[in-house]
Amino acid sequence: MARTAGKRNQPKARPAAAPAPVRATLPTADEQESTGLGKKILLVGLGLVVVAALVVLAINLATEEQQGTEAAAFLTPDVTVSGSILPPYAGTAEDPGVGLAMPEVFSNDLSGLPASIERDGIPKMVLFLAHWCPACQREVPAVQAWIDDNGVPAGVDFVSVATSIDEIRPNYPPDAWLRREGWTQRVVVDSATSSIANAYGLNAFPYYVLVDGSGTVVRRISGGVAAEAVGAMLEALAAGG
Repeated sequence: MARTAGKRNQPKARPAAAPAPVRATLPTADEQESTGLGKKILLVGLGLVVVAALVVLAINLATEEQQGTEAAAFLTPDVTVSGSILPPYAGTAEDPGVGLAMPEVFSNDLSGLPASIERDGIPKMVLFLAHWCPACQREVPAVQAWIDDNGVPAGVDFVSVATSIDEIRPNYPPDAWLRREGWTQRVVVDSATSSIANAYGLNAFPYYVLVDGSGTVVRRISGGVAAEAVGAMLEALAAGG
């Protein structure tokens, strides 16, 4: 009788060996010292960067403050007026200022250098401008265009006065405005109290005062004037009219 072979005993699988435990390795004293030194160097470097940034900021603020002080100084000069002041201009046909001697003034220009309007034997056109005045903003480029095309007649001094300067009003400061317009005539800066404008009897902007070679006022005009008319007045001054 045939035997049925029984199942052989299968060898039992051995359990996998457990991974060896990883032992935490503490840094040595040298490693700790090296790491601490690196952190100290990093902190010192960051501190130096912060200090440098603060120094640069302080220098910039000081420079801006100095520039602002210098700008305020030449835009608010000490003005000296010599001679009798002209009566206020009323815009009438009979101007009481005509025939009077013009006041002489001493101030500075837009660079802070001395500037004056004097009775020096040269006929003059004196134009008073305010940076915030819309009519002045139209007048300057139009007159400058005429000058660019024709030039100021020889023997005539065309001088402008920057007056009624106010940093809270539009188009401030006047020096930047006149540079943008390419204004080529010399500029005398008025005082904070408009000493020059008051001495010449200004009543509105723009304001023209024409003076002959003897220093006598021959005409005053307030309000906008066409550039061709300004040119005609300059030519009349050159001709002795």
